[in-house]
Amino acid sequence: MGIEEIRETMDSCKHCYMCRHACPTFLATKLDSHTPRGYALLLSEIDHGSQSWTPTVIDRFYQCSLCGLCKEDCAYHWAEDEVVRNAREEIVNHHIAPTRVAAIAQRIITSGSPYENQRSTIEAASADIEKKDAKILYFAGCSTRQNHLEIISAVDKVLGSLKIDWTILKEEGCCGTPLWELGYVEEAKRVAKETAERISSLKPTILMSGCPHCIRAFSELYPSWGIAFPASVKIMHTSQYFDLMLSQGKLKLRKNTLSRAIYHDPCQLGRKLGEYDAPRRLIKFVTGENPVELFHSRQAAECCGAGSVMFLTDGKISKKVAASRMVSISESVSELLVTACQNCKRALGEVQSSKSSNTQVLDIVEIISRSI
Repeated sequence: MGIEEIRETMDSCKHCYMCRHACPTFLATKLDSHTPRGYALLLSEIDHGSQSWTPTVIDRFYQCSLCGLCKEDCAYHWAEDEVVRNAREEIVNHHIAPTRVAAIAQRIITSGSPYENQRSTIEAASADIEKKDAKILYFAGCSTRQNHLEIISAVDKVLGSLKIDWTILKEEGCCGTPLWELGYVEEAKRVAKETAERISSLKPTILMSGCPHCIRAFSELYPSWGIAFPASVKIMHTSQYFDLMLSQGKLKLRKNTLSRAIYHDPCQLGRKLGEYDAPRRLIKFVTGENPVELFHSRQAAECCGAGSVMFLTDGKISKKVAASRMVSISESVSELLVTACQNCKRALGEVQSSKSSNTQVLDIVEIISRSI
């Protein structure tokens, strides 16, 4: 727990400058304390008693999106993002989390959402609610149901065209990832266990979500926490499932219905889960050509700034990171930007709107829905 978990990484990274150029937060703020080296050095100083947990130091550790690009750029692939996450665990264990962070955690624990006014998935879906033995249980995730009901509507339309038996939870709750990333590990496990039990009780064949954070929780974090779904349940991102349906000839889409698109790789779906190709195949089918590849793409893709609910813990820096990513996007000649994460859509879409750009930001499911 805490520092003990990442001592080797901390000691290896605190004197190394090699990945500082890859850190999206550092590129946005130009503060060395926002680099992986800076985080490791701060934590090492705290560990040795030469630095204390001041409000400024604590804030630094909540100004990282945990995107993992530093690890990808590291010759030895040290998990520098885990230095930050474990530092947060240390902060929580010492009961010194910032008020805004503690408030977010409390909302998730009590209402299943980091947002103050929780919206419901069923507002935009026509599926039978909590139907047992449905082929698919669609888990929208808190950010999707709060900010992007249009994504849920698109999923509804695509699944309807497939005539597949599917269901949703009346009250989804949280997958646990935000709590875990903020340092509230035990609370994350309790929330995750409750969510897994609700899902398992419905006995779906496929657990599907368009939220990469939820998919990673279900497929990677839950097993590490001793939480298991029945062996018969297959966990899939929406892009993976619809790509499969397209390859089997079950999903009927019109070709060349949209203009050429840029694709932005979400950190969680790409670097964390290794899924790069399913969204690209779908884009190629509906546009007629491969998506435009950004200068940094696939495993080297830069973060949108919304990871680890940074848009709530530090919205100012989150927007700076998103603006930096949009610079490279704006250099590509296309009016359609596609991603496969609702948080990426929100972060990049807000920057695009503020600049009055002609680029339209869509989720991968939305372009599928438009092509039915």
